Parts: sequence; structure tokens; C-alpha cells
Amino acid sequence: MKMRWHGLILFFTAILAAPARPALAADPFTLTAAGGSNTINASGNNLVDLAGNLIDRKDQYAALAGTSFNGNLRYGGLNNAVLFSENAAGTSASITIPSTGFSKTFNAANQHDLRNQIEDFFKKNGAQAYADFLDQINRQTTIGVSDGNPLATTALMADASFNRFGFQAPRFDIGEGPRLGGFEIDAAGGMADTDDGDGYYASLGVGNTFRLADRIGLSLNLDFRYRDIEGAAVYQIVNTDALPILLIAPDNRDHGLSWTLTPAFVIGFGGSWDLAAGGVPIGGQITSSLAYRAGGWTFVLANQYGYYGGLPIDLSDFRFETSVDQQIVKNGVQVIRTFGSAFVDAGVSYTNLLNDARIDGYLTPSVGVGFRFGSASGIRVGYHGDFADGFTTNGGDVELFINF
Repeated sequence: MKMRWHGLILFFTAILAAPARPALAADPFTLTAAGGSNTINASGNNLVDLAGNLIDRKDQYAALAGTSFNGNLRYGGLNNAVLFSENAAGTSASITIPSTGFSKTFNAANQHDLRNQIEDFFKKNGAQAYADFLDQINRQTTIGVSDGNPLATTALMADASFNRFGFQAPRFDIGEGPRLGGFEIDAAGGMADTDDGDGYYASLGVGNTFRLADRIGLSLNLDFRYRDIEGAAVYQIVNTDALPILLIAPDNRDHGLSWTLTPAFVIGFGGSWDLAAGGVPIGGQITSSLAYRAGGWTFVLANQYGYYGGLPIDLSDFRFETSVDQQIVKNGVQVIRTFGSAFVDAGVSYTNLLNDARIDGYLTPSVGVGFRFGSASGIRVGYHGDFADGFTTNGGDVELFINF
């Protein structure tokens, strides 16, 4: 277990390597190593296992035992992501990350001391170097965990608030006009088809809004998502603390113009042992929901701006940095039609990532049908998708909302 952990540290360093050639099958990683008369090209969905086997020169890389070798890693769609070399005695190793310009050579008296030297470097001084590497993964591949695509942690932070306070808030109020206060739970899932790996996702969100005054509420929310990328597991959680403010109230409950403005604080975590990636984005958002109701129709204009940075984390002797610097703008329109206690809705939004990202914009259509019970509560079943060049998702969702 200790050797495997050392393998992860060595990978975090910029780890060995894989090929500039196409991946085998659809695995997210390919790690190629050449030593002596052997060139070994292996792929997989767990970078830690691949790197550990190469470092220990076993399993796929057993033929490299006792030889010096050079390695090359393909990470998602990024070829030559990390270059690595080690001498036969295991006393000297060099690591290069071309995308960030990082390069360092380690020399020691023996293999054990070399491992310790690399581990100590990345525990104390190398955290930023690895964070910069993951930032390039976010910018250049579709499998970034923290940022850069519609299923990244920053996207979950933006989407969850937009659906709650932009589109979803008017949906809660079918036939009743805006209300501040209520509970909601929603579950969603779908399939993802991307340039660097297909998979699926499942999410669960819970939230509660407490009335502070007639036109001000306090909304506390948690969202969880599991994402699979060709068998690699990604876990995400987002906390949103918001203050919905009803600036304009309609003339009556089922007719007139309303405007709700919602500032929010958000913090999230996304991590994957398989991808050797993760981070803690943190930021703020403001969401505007302008709605007009008349004759059983509701027309919604929703807009949102969010800024997200990164939060460092200290765990035992390790320091993990999060290199995230992103601004996300979402704009959308929605139409809701009520039929007594039933309703249908359709909407479309466009998300624009203003800073560097592999997927810098995507279109999200949604449709749903629901039934209202009580004065302002109900259930909704719907479809949603995300569409961009190189990234597509299709999924469904079920929402239960209880307002008071």
C-alpha cells in the first residue's frame, strides 16, 4: 500500500507517461514506456494503477525491470501530458510537464531515497506545479474535474443555482405568483458523449428556503453528483447559500410582472482517485429571474453571472492547491403553461465560460410536465441536455417542490 501511495505521489509530480499515439480502446489514459529493447504501451481508466505499475516495473511493465526507461502520458485528449525518465539503478529521475513548462530532475543515493525526495517535494513545494497541470487538463480536455466542461464542478455550481433561482423559482409558483420559502428535492441522471471519454452521471439535490421577511429569504442547498468516464469515478458536492430577494411583486398571484434577484455564495469539491484529479472551487453568483404571468402563461427571462476561484487544502503533511479562475455567464428563456393543476414548461439556456476552457460554451434545452398539489407545491418530470462541439449530454430529472 505504501509503494502504491508513493506511486501516486510520483504521478502527482507529473508522473510518468503515455503516448503521443492514439489511445487503446476508449480508456482515458495511455502510458507508454520504452527501455532496453522493450516499448510497452498500456491504457486504462485508473492513472494511479498505471503509474504505480510503471514505477514498480511490474504487471504490464515487468519487462522493464533493471533497465532505464523513458515514459510519456496521454491524459484524455492531451498527448505528451507528462514526460518521465528514470535510470536503471533508480537513483535519478526527471519529470517534465510541457503544457506548464515545469521540469525537474531528482538525484539520490538509492531508489528509496529518490522516492522520498520526490514525495517530500510534492508534499511541500510541488503542490502548485501539479495544480497548474490539472488546470491545463481542464483547459485542454473534456474530462476536467474542477472546470472546463458541462459536468465539471464549476458547471454544477452554476447550473444548480440557475435552475433553482432562475428557471425553477417561477416553476414553483405555478398559479400562485412568487413565494419566498419552501423545500425541494430533485434527482437527475443521463449519458455523456465526449471527445475524450463517454460515460454517465447521476445527481441529487436538496434545498430549503426560509422566509426572513415578506420579500427576502435564506436558501440553503446541497447538490451531489457522481460521474463515470469510461469506468473512472468522479465525485462532486456543492453547497449554495443564497439570499433570494423579491424586488418586484406582481399585481396579483396569477397576473403581472415579478423580478427576483438572488446573490449566492458557493463552495464545491470535486475529486477522482482514478483520474488523480480534484479541487475545491469557491465563488459567488448573482441570478436574476424576471417573469410575466397572464392568462395561464408564464414567460421567464433568467440571467446569471458567477465567479469561481480555488481554495487550497492542507491534509496532514500534504498541501493541495486548486488552480481555478473562471467566470460563467448563463442566459435563458422559459415558457410555462398551466392547465388547472397541471403544467408544461420548456426552456433553453446558453452557458458561456469566459476564461480558458475546453468547452467554452454550451446550449441546454429542457422540457417538463408536472402536477401541482396544495397551494404551491408539486412534482415535475423532465428532459434536459447539454450540446457543444465535442461534448453532449442527454438526461432526465424528477423534482419535488413544496412551497409555503
